[in-house]
Amino acid sequence: MRWMIALMMGLAVVVWNRAELSVSSSAGFGTGATIVKGRIELANSRLKSRDASGVVVWLKPTDGSSPRSGSKQRKVINQRDKRFLPHIVAIEAGSEVDFPNDDPFFHNVFSIYNGKRFDLGLYASGETRPVNFNRPGISYIFCNIHPKMSAVVVTLDTPYFAVSDKAGGFTINNVPADEYQLTVWHERAKPETLSALSRSVQVGTSELDLGIIKVSEEGYVPRPHPNKHGQEYDSQSNKPGYRKP
Repeated sequence: MRWMIALMMGLAVVVWNRAELSVSSSAGFGTGATIVKGRIELANSRLKSRDASGVVVWLKPTDGSSPRSGSKQRKVINQRDKRFLPHIVAIEAGSEVDFPNDDPFFHNVFSIYNGKRFDLGLYASGETRPVNFNRPGISYIFCNIHPKMSAVVVTLDTPYFAVSDKAGGFTINNVPADEYQLTVWHERAKPETLSALSRSVQVGTSELDLGIIKVSEEGYVPRPHPNKHGQEYDSQSNKPGYRKP
């Protein structure tokens, strides 16, 4: 009788431990994770607008590991009114971005710079084409027909990132307690400026407020970019092949 009671108690302990492990595993990033937030403040800007959106902030473990979320989100960059919307997109490496053409004329999306190089070719209104951004990097994206169209896809090897809103606010959710390297990227800031903002941060089990991160735009000068052939844009948009059929 005693051995049967002992056996039943032992089985109960095993079942309880398995249940606890199951709950811990299913929680994923939520287990022991917290929120990291802050606010971007732009300085020395030549622009009259106080729009502080589009600044990408991310955290990567200082031990050099590359965590994966396991569920990458699909993003969309629309082509509308000769603009890419949104202008800045941040994704985890391996994610796909769709480029639908919502304009009543042709577009030709391409990127020939560091990051993901691609050329989607000429496609008409109502069509869409995807791109898989399979490695970390900054991809500057343009249209081969309309020189004023531009977008940026920031591809990261970490799931802990956010893009600032118009007021500069950002929130990174579900960050496990650990030591991380903070990195900031802004289209209108010099590399050395951004490098100086990088620092180590310790994330605990309670919400972490990074406060105000000041990003200087001093020295930023917009420059024209070449077409997908590396040449200056010409009047090719008036050629028959680029008109809506």
